[in-house]
Formats: sequence, C-alpha cells, structure tokens
Amino acid sequence: MSDPSDLSAAQAVLQVIVMGVVATLATDLWQRLLQIMGVPSGSWALVGRWVAWCCRGRFVHRPISATPPVAGELAIGWVFHYAIGIAYAALYLAVMELGFGSGPTLVSAVVFALALLVAPSFVMQPALGLGFMAARTPNPLAIRAINVSGHAVFGIGLYLGAVSVVPGGA
Repeated sequence: MSDPSDLSAAQAVLQVIVMGVVATLATDLWQRLLQIMGVPSGSWALVGRWVAWCCRGRFVHRPISATPPVAGELAIGWVFHYAIGIAYAALYLAVMELGFGSGPTLVSAVVFALALLVAPSFVMQPALGLGFMAARTPNPLAIRAINVSGHAVFGIGLYLGAVSVVPGGA
C-alpha cells in the first residue's frame, strides 16, 4: 500500500469510501447467497426503524418489531448500513496505517472485521430487543454463525476494496 502521507485528502477519502462500499456490498452479496440457500436474513427496515427512533431519544426496544414503523425506515436502514461500512473502513485504515504502520492485508482485514462483532453482539442486538449475542432469538447459535460469516466476508471485502484502489495492490 502507498504511504498514507503520499495520498491527498481527496484520494484518502475516495479510498475509504471504495473500501467501505466494496466490503459492505460483499456482505450484502453473501447475505443474498445465504437467503437463496434458505437462511433468513435480517431486516434493514428494522435497523432503519431503530436509527429513526434513536433520533427521537429511544435507543432500546423490546423488540424492535413491536415498535411503530417510521416512514422511510428501509431507506434509512440501507443508508445506515453503508455508512457504518464506510466508517469501519476508515477505522481499519487508521488502525493499520497509524497504529501498525502498515497497509491492509487479507489476514488483518478479516481479524479486524471479526473483532467488529462486538458492535452487533453487545450493542445492536440488545438495542433491537434480541438480547446479548442474539440470546433472545429462537436460534441464537444460528444468528451468531451468520454474524461471524458475514463479518469474515466483510473483512475479505475490505481487503478487496483496498487492492482495487491502490496502484500495485495493498
């Protein structure tokens, strides 16, 4: 990967956006493949509902599906999903370049993405009324396996996004 000091601010922002979008898109494609194989997927509308209610001061729901719908919640959920993917890409690059003094690698991207499981397991799922690590769902182990696989794919996508925007690869 290029030395971060060699990148202009615009190039750095473009790199982060491309990495985040590629990684999030990879995750979405993985979830679609799982859906085709009969694995139920989450609802970005419910995530959008949560985001919209957060803006109104309500952060925890029991469960989110019982909370009144909000106009545009599906769009809000999708925008939030991609915004988080881009934010995670920025955090990953900051950790790698500023913390470790190196560029992205496949292993570091996957490890980073798996470490991000803390967010859904201990923040999002409880806030949506699903319990810590999806404990209040009918099949918590299945949800956990889906989350692990999705985050691993996100990590692969982070790396692929990095090599797609860096001349000569990461």
